[in-house]
Amino acid sequence: MSEPSNPAQSNRRRFLGTTTAAAATLGSAELVYGDHHKGKPLRFAQIGCGGKGSSDLDSTVSSGGKLIAMCDVDEGRAKGHFNKYSKVPRYTDYREMLAKHKDEIDAVVVSTPDHVHAVAALAAMKLGKHVYVQKPLARTYGECMALLEATKKYKVVTQMGNQGHAGSGLKLWKKMMDDGAFGEVLELHSWSNRPIWPQGMTKYPAEAPVPKGLDWDSWVGPMEKRAFGKGFLPFSWRGWWDFGAGAMGDMACHNMDPAFWTCGLTLPTSITAEASAPAGVAYPKWSVIHFHFPATKVCPKGIKMIWHDGGKRPKPPAGADPGLNMGGNGCLIVGSKMSAMGGSHAGTPRPVAVGPKFDKDAIARESARWQAEHRKLKGTDHHREWVDAAKKGDINAPGSNFMYAAPMSAALALGAVALRFPGQELKWDDQSGKFTNHDEANKWVTIDPREGYDLKV
Repeated sequence: MSEPSNPAQSNRRRFLGTTTAAAATLGSAELVYGDHHKGKPLRFAQIGCGGKGSSDLDSTVSSGGKLIAMCDVDEGRAKGHFNKYSKVPRYTDYREMLAKHKDEIDAVVVSTPDHVHAVAALAAMKLGKHVYVQKPLARTYGECMALLEATKKYKVVTQMGNQGHAGSGLKLWKKMMDDGAFGEVLELHSWSNRPIWPQGMTKYPAEAPVPKGLDWDSWVGPMEKRAFGKGFLPFSWRGWWDFGAGAMGDMACHNMDPAFWTCGLTLPTSITAEASAPAGVAYPKWSVIHFHFPATKVCPKGIKMIWHDGGKRPKPPAGADPGLNMGGNGCLIVGSKMSAMGGSHAGTPRPVAVGPKFDKDAIARESARWQAEHRKLKGTDHHREWVDAAKKGDINAPGSNFMYAAPMSAALALGAVALRFPGQELKWDDQSGKFTNHDEANKWVTIDPREGYDLKV
């Protein structure tokens, strides 16, 4: 929220071991629903029907879903699907929709701005509904932990909307790592050409009349009530602290995914940010965020990951062509034997360095080798993966289920907190759910939802 919230709720939500241990706990549970949907569609409700919600709705239907009810606070943005599904009940308040249709639906798709993700998904999970939630999973660490706890408690099928996680590109990243192609992993980088919306603002937009067809109070949802301003909608909400998660929130769940997945990362031990200015009411125009992660099986010494946005890019690694074009979005794994780079949305990796000195022929040989391997791999459809799993009640089948997605999104949320204190190293303790050296930073690790909304699991 615009004022720091009490972190006590978040501190009670301790991250229960690594994702591997947590996944084992979840995996030991019996499937709740069984395959009773065989030959039948997955009945779902859609929250957010315009913007990204439009394609999420279409993809869910084409994957075997049946739309039972839909909710959008902006009649104009949702007009296309409101017209297309004119006989389907529509709402502006998802709480009313869930209350009225809870016995008619099996699942809920949440495609709202970031600040509504957690409260909407949690409301559905508490009703025993499977959930698909757009990325990032939530804005804050506390919200991510609430969804992680709910995943363990309610054992519904979950998926976060980083669709590249189901693609063949990520499979190739994983094969490279499993085959030892990188050697010792030395450093990780990820970057984006975002923001492509305004950031760096120092005050909220001037109050303006609420547009016709917009339920502004429901749009604000769990956050502090404030007046409508023309600078919030339709897409620019991403740049505001209360409502979005900035450039990193928009793209890191896509672009960091290969490094996070292949290295088995969870939550960082320390974070230091550089930025155009400290985050306040809005995110900075550019940032570079240094994450230090603890030891994993793949990275026994721990590992550093650096996020770059707003025009910032990593330099080509040792052994790469000095003129290598890093592109607008990507992921780079730097290794002692080989370094590889891929584009946005967990894009297909390609070797860019073999050894510490530039060797064009060696890079060409490795590129040919991995291109041949890639042709053997096949990705899956991210939405269909979730729909099929939900029909069977298979809580482990979706690759970006919340056991994986919640810790990754939580790590990014902690990185966002560091943007409020550029130049200061924030040390994170996983067991207590606190920064150990910065009381002020701890005020931003969760939210205190306004009356009518909650994060109670």
